[in-house]
Amino acid sequence: MNEAFEPTGLVRSPDDGETGQPVSARRASVQLSRSGGQPVQSTDDLMATANKSLSDALAVTLRIVQMSMIVLFVLFLASGLQSVREGQRAIRLVFGRVQAANLPPGFQLSWPFPIGELVKVDTGSESITLDSQFWPMVDEKNKARSIENLSKDPRLKPDNDGSLITADANLAHAQWSIKYQRTRPESFAANMLKDQERQIVTAAAANGIVRAVAQTRVEDLLKQSAGETGHVAETAKSIAQQQLNELESGIEIQQFQLTSITPPMYVREAFNSVQSAASKARKAIEQAETDVNQLFNAQAGEIQPFLIKQIDAYELAVTNGDTKAKDEILAKINLMLDGRPVTVDGAVVENKTSGEVARMISEAYQYKGEVVNQRRAELASFRAKLSQYRSNPSVMLNREWSEALSAFLERDSVQLLVVPQNVRTLEVQITEDFDQAKRRETVARREAAEKARAEREAAQRATEFNTTPKSTMSQ
Repeated sequence: MNEAFEPTGLVRSPDDGETGQPVSARRASVQLSRSGGQPVQSTDDLMATANKSLSDALAVTLRIVQMSMIVLFVLFLASGLQSVREGQRAIRLVFGRVQAANLPPGFQLSWPFPIGELVKVDTGSESITLDSQFWPMVDEKNKARSIENLSKDPRLKPDNDGSLITADANLAHAQWSIKYQRTRPESFAANMLKDQERQIVTAAAANGIVRAVAQTRVEDLLKQSAGETGHVAETAKSIAQQQLNELESGIEIQQFQLTSITPPMYVREAFNSVQSAASKARKAIEQAETDVNQLFNAQAGEIQPFLIKQIDAYELAVTNGDTKAKDEILAKINLMLDGRPVTVDGAVVENKTSGEVARMISEAYQYKGEVVNQRRAELASFRAKLSQYRSNPSVMLNREWSEALSAFLERDSVQLLVVPQNVRTLEVQITEDFDQAKRRETVARREAAEKARAEREAAQRATEFNTTPKSTMSQ
């Protein structure tokens, strides 16, 4: 049994000399197994087979590793191809330096990290609400309550309640809404950190609000309604934007809006009453100005300011006794009323009169035309009758007498009586016709009423065009 598992080694024998050959080399290459007589391989053959298998396995493994390295290298290069979404801009960096900035949306290629990098910056609109920095402290459950329902405590706690100091040393509370956008991605990526962006914008906006309100009186501040882009909001926006530009933040403020404004709760009602009275007075003044403009436009139209100015100058010339200036101004007024161009203070006025003045002038011209035509017709009739009288006086007089008698008899108040012939004396007792008298009285009253109405309208129109103050008139 021991001979079948004899170890192989360098065993020297007297017959070997100095060759040092292994004992196994001198044995037969194939031995008969004692157990069954089958041939077995030698250890060298087994080692050779194992070495060959190991060599083949190592070659396959090497190829796999090589292929894997190639795939990984391709994936490494492909990692530089990235997608830029809508609302984003990209910056391509190579070894930390900017190679291209403000790359548009789409697929963009860059060197993979750490050789290069594609930095993406969102350029969409962002919003910040400053609803507690300058507002009284409100619990979470009471934030939805209106301003009128907030606490009216006369004391403010500076460590909890926010407020603003105005230019006249008053206090006010306000809430603001800011919208901004990253318009310069390169500056934003170089100088801003994403987690500190909102804090920086909030600090710049708060600084702008404080400085803007400090330049405004509380009355002017409270006049700005919520949502209005007024002087204070514009000033605060300008200051905040200037600070962001100094930081090279790449951020631009798009909208700076005042959402709520109130004086301290304890004096809110007093402020509101003053503002309400001022608002009513302002509305009354505006309504009065509107009524005046409507009245002037209804009376004279677009020419009314120039016409009133000339009338005032005419009255001043009359008061001063300046006959020459009075005549010149009156000539200009007449030209204006006629609708012809007039030079006033170096400017040519070509506006035409309209409204009541134009109507009165039109009626005056119409009345003038009627009177002139009537007088011309009477003159023509007189000349015709004169010619007839000169040619045949008796015929002309008889015709005139006949026409006059016919006109007299056609009157409603004339009654005809048929008297028998050859009656030398006739005594007639007559009374006035009741119906005739009633109709005559009605007509008389109607004429008197029309006359009175015309006189009142004439007096009213004269008063409307009177530009002399009442105090001057009473003197």
